[in-house]
Amino acid sequence: MSLYSQLADEIAGHGIVDVFGIPGSGPSLDLIDELEKRSIRFHLNQFEGASAIMAGVTGRLTSRAGVAISIKGPGLSNMVPGLAICRFESLPMVAICEAYAPDVLLSKAHKRLDHGTLTKALVKGRRYISQRGPKFGEVAAWAEDEVPAPVLFEATGRPDPVEDIEPIHLTAGREDGATYAHLIKNSQRPVIIAGTLAIRQALSPVLNRMEVPVFSTAAAKGVVDESLPHAAGVYTGVGSEYVPEKVVFDRADLVIGIGLRPSEVLNANPFHCPSINIDAFDDKIASDAFKFSASPDVTKGKEILNSLEGKAWGVQELHLCLKKLRRYMLEKTFLPAHVYETIEMSLGLNVRMVLDTGNFCTIGEHIWRSPRPNLYLSSGQGRYMGASLPMGIGACIHDDGIPCLVVVGDGGIGPFVSELKLAVRYQLPMVVLLLSDGMFGSIRGRALRDGLTQNPLTIEDPHWVSIMEGFRINAVRVEDQQSLTDVLKRWSSTRGPLFIEIPFNPDDYLSMTEGIR
Repeated sequence: MSLYSQLADEIAGHGIVDVFGIPGSGPSLDLIDELEKRSIRFHLNQFEGASAIMAGVTGRLTSRAGVAISIKGPGLSNMVPGLAICRFESLPMVAICEAYAPDVLLSKAHKRLDHGTLTKALVKGRRYISQRGPKFGEVAAWAEDEVPAPVLFEATGRPDPVEDIEPIHLTAGREDGATYAHLIKNSQRPVIIAGTLAIRQALSPVLNRMEVPVFSTAAAKGVVDESLPHAAGVYTGVGSEYVPEKVVFDRADLVIGIGLRPSEVLNANPFHCPSINIDAFDDKIASDAFKFSASPDVTKGKEILNSLEGKAWGVQELHLCLKKLRRYMLEKTFLPAHVYETIEMSLGLNVRMVLDTGNFCTIGEHIWRSPRPNLYLSSGQGRYMGASLPMGIGACIHDDGIPCLVVVGDGGIGPFVSELKLAVRYQLPMVVLLLSDGMFGSIRGRALRDGLTQNPLTIEDPHWVSIMEGFRINAVRVEDQQSLTDVLKRWSSTRGPLFIEIPFNPDDYLSMTEGIR
């Protein structure tokens, strides 16, 4: 059995059914041929960066590292933006890349690049595909281990490329040296902030049973069912007067974090009351930022949350605050808040919402109510512009039984737009909504405040309907809530992708986040 036949067996044995990428004429093509023999679907991308994102999203949705394939040098270079998004968003994936063996003479320079230096900040590490190991399962487990991130697995075409084999180090459990039980016992008004660790630890069922306010980070949105009365919405660390974090935290006497880390909030500061953080490892950066009183191990997470049984407070305060916030967002002229409301009224909440970054994302994080974490995707940690399109396409390829609503702005529509060819090819059940103020609205506020030029923030031609029609996508432009309602109610997920362009007044768009963030 060949090396790549064995690797294909290992990938299939790991439960992988979809692989993404752009092959070369070397070992990557041999591997794809073996994968197809095992009924593993290879999806040809237009850009390697998109393949990494799609692989990472399938990793997020399945808890098994996804797979993307590229050639060496320029192919891996093109994959870098996708690896960065996966790193920012803690998405587990294995990037299988053609490579020179380490002992090949430097004079063999065609497409040669130092892969280690190129990817050092983005991957957990790199290993060569070899008869001696590691096996794919070991590399995938490394990518999936806390905190999930990409791993580079290099294909040289040799069965045993020369290298110094280093063991793969997975996160080890730790002893809790601090006391926290008395803090919980004495607390009357605890508040929970769940990070993405709570998703990976499958803590949603116990969080949904709480009777105290439960926030999530933006990246963990949906980890508590946001239609429940104790679901407090998104915690960012910079919430303004209308959001629950501003109202609730003033009364809290204990904060319980679950994998609460500076990378998942916009501003990390100590809380005014004692705080503990349930985590998988000692995160010194998080401890320094939040000044946790104790940091129990994640293996005690369910026990700690169950110890909150009998504690109840804050539900009425949350109801009033969320009602006031929703009214504030909807009382203005037609804006993104009305778009999210229309989606909910027309399609319900059991759709997958995928948000790009921008002012519309701020509104979406606060008004959209996600019932489950696998029904919400975004660049909540990296705020990486353009991530939503490949995320949505990857999610639909993985599970075409759930319609996807991809919300994107003027800046994010372009970087990966060519990947919509896959959406057309597979007739994916997705709606792409371009929320357009014709500008880079989230940056424009600073330009106005400081009297700086707006020229580089103005989109010369923000219209995309004719371009989408060129992709053979049904495309429309709507300018009011009723028209949007009519379009969404006519759409059927069996008819393939739909593109909706929605323009807004730039000044109204700019002011819509005031009092929120």
